[in-house]
Amino acid sequence: MDVKPFDRHGTNDRVELIRALFPDLASELDAAATRHAAPSAAASLDARLDAAAARLMPHAGFADVAETEGARRAEQHFASARIACGWLDIEMPEIEAFVDAGTDIGRLGSALAADRSLTAVPTPFGCGAAVWKTAFQRAAEALADAPHDGNAPLAIGSTGDSPLLLATEAEREFDALDTPPPGIPAARAQGRAWTLRLVPSGARPPVLGLGFSHGPHVTLPEVLMLQLMLVASGSPLFDAASFTWLEGSLAGGRLAARHVYDESERAIRITCREVGNQGPHLGARAPLA
Repeated sequence: MDVKPFDRHGTNDRVELIRALFPDLASELDAAATRHAAPSAAASLDARLDAAAARLMPHAGFADVAETEGARRAEQHFASARIACGWLDIEMPEIEAFVDAGTDIGRLGSALAADRSLTAVPTPFGCGAAVWKTAFQRAAEALADAPHDGNAPLAIGSTGDSPLLLATEAEREFDALDTPPPGIPAARAQGRAWTLRLVPSGARPPVLGLGFSHGPHVTLPEVLMLQLMLVASGSPLFDAASFTWLEGSLAGGRLAARHVYDESERAIRITCREVGNQGPHLGARAPLA
């Protein structure tokens, strides 16, 4: 939810409700507003009140989701996405922005409740390769600093490289893979387009052995965001024993990109392959909008 300027006279209904729920914190807000008369200080405390309310009413942003399980899972996915956005150094839109853009949250919530292999993935487009590489490096650094059993899923390379490794063609034509899918509702935030789709997040693609023409396919930013979300939630990464085709073509339509998790190197690799090739380890993760 967006942080609105503090209104001491109660015209902001949400803040008024939160003030009633958290009187001690509201008193602190009043004192700070009187003492400093600084919008930034008031907004900061307003955000703290909003966060406290979100903990008390975690599904408020998914009020249109009829199924409790779907709302619960969507809230978990958004929490992981916020951590991923911290690594990307960008701010994620709240659920209301996706609704305003035309995303059917009720439909997505019902699908989440019915299929636990799906993950709601809020995805930014137009970040560029350097931003994603830095995000994966930050995620690996966070894992290195956290207690674990020595099997963290991402690791910085011996020469300090990011654990996101791009084939030459994929890096050179990254923009061709970094565009939102046509016809999908997209929210706008900080000059970027954001989509919200459900992506199959099982260890392998749900459909294997297909050529690139057997789409639709998940986009590169969606799989990168999904992997960062899995890191944030402490879940296993996918495609350790398979490849997933990615939307978009390269080299004048001759090549397509594919995603794989290199478990031995603890890295994400984006490689390229001729669009006519297929095999038992290549597959499709068709997202649900």
